Amino acid sequence: MKLRILSVLGEALNFGGRRMATIMRVAWLAIALLLIVEMATVYAYLSVIAGRVITFAEVGSFLTAQQLLTRFASQGWSQHLEQMAAITAASLVVQVILTSTFMAPLIRLAGLGERPAPGLLRLPFGPDQLRFIISSLLSALFVIVVILLPMMTTSFFALKYIVAAMSQTMASFPDADSLHTIKLVTAQEGLAQRGAEWVFGLAIPLAAAAPFGLLTWLVTFFHFSPRNRPNATGKPNGFLRAVVTFGIVALVYIAAVAVLRETVMQLLKSSSAIGADNAPDLAGAPVNVILFIVTAGYLLVTYINLRLYPYPGVAVCRHSLGLGGTLLLSRGWNIIRIQIVLLAIAGFFYVLQVYIINSLFLTTLLPQVISILYQAVLVSTKLVNSGVGADWVLPLFIWIWNGIKILANVFWLFFSYGVVAGLYGRLYRDSERDEGAAQ
Repeated sequence: MKLRILSVLGEALNFGGRRMATIMRVAWLAIALLLIVEMATVYAYLSVIAGRVITFAEVGSFLTAQQLLTRFASQGWSQHLEQMAAITAASLVVQVILTSTFMAPLIRLAGLGERPAPGLLRLPFGPDQLRFIISSLLSALFVIVVILLPMMTTSFFALKYIVAAMSQTMASFPDADSLHTIKLVTAQEGLAQRGAEWVFGLAIPLAAAAPFGLLTWLVTFFHFSPRNRPNATGKPNGFLRAVVTFGIVALVYIAAVAVLRETVMQLLKSSSAIGADNAPDLAGAPVNVILFIVTAGYLLVTYINLRLYPYPGVAVCRHSLGLGGTLLLSRGWNIIRIQIVLLAIAGFFYVLQVYIINSLFLTTLLPQVISILYQAVLVSTKLVNSGVGADWVLPLFIWIWNGIKILANVFWLFFSYGVVAGLYGRLYRDSERDEGAAQ
């Protein structure tokens, strides 16, 4: 069945807004604990880095604590790797569990219309929450074990052998008229002398990355076969499909490698330790091998994640870890439609949070309102206090302003989690229809 992009987007966003009261009731306690866990994690990092316990008495502002962590994080990871890793792992485990307590019931509400259990002080954790965690992690584990680990191992040995081969010395005769003048050069230098730098800079990286490129092309070729496109018409043309998919994959590779190379160059040039004139050349074989393999890995990882994206909603709503209609829903052109839906939601979130909430509402409009109210209250206290403003006015409005900023971002969390739950619920229902049609 063809996914209707606008319908899916509309239902997900509508669920986040229309069900706000229920979302707040179900999620407020877990989100409050998530914020506390986040603060505790930052202060735990700082304590490890400083070698003593850092509390609010020493760093009273959480924003200041985050800035300090950003400044000294590299030092902490280099000098206290085990402690930093343990804090990270513990924090992630707690955050995942807390998130599952409200995401599972919200997904069932969106997918099945099943209302969450009544009550304000609830942190339910049971089979549904476990299914949500396992199904969410399954795609990540699959990607790490099946794709990333083999690719990282292959790239390591490929780079090792390429560097070893190019470092081998060979005899060179700089004077063609004399066989007694011998100079020892590396294989790379020998290729450069013969004007064949492309062998080292392009041919060898392409040969090393060819298996991954071939795998990407085969995945694309079989994914868009007519049997995976239920509404495909006309006689299948395997040769045309092979040529088109190969051309698309090649273009994506070229564009992705170029963007990745430029991004790395910009990062190196903007680094405080490396000047623009001293940035390393990214034309060598080892760097090109990394660029090609990283590109292949990104495309394959993206493909697997998109195919399995509806799985958490399916697992929670079906009370089963079976895939159900997950792969049926994301087959054919639907994988592109899912990508468009996710990009549209991400773009909407970015515009709403960055420009509407934080730039327009919290930076421009609301400060003006707060300032007017502050001046009005201050003047009123002067009228009853012989022209002297009350000392409590400024602290009160500072607390009000900080409270409004915190509440605005917390409400944003409620809405964003609701949108994700609404998306999972809608994709579950579509997957059920696809499975029923397939049967």
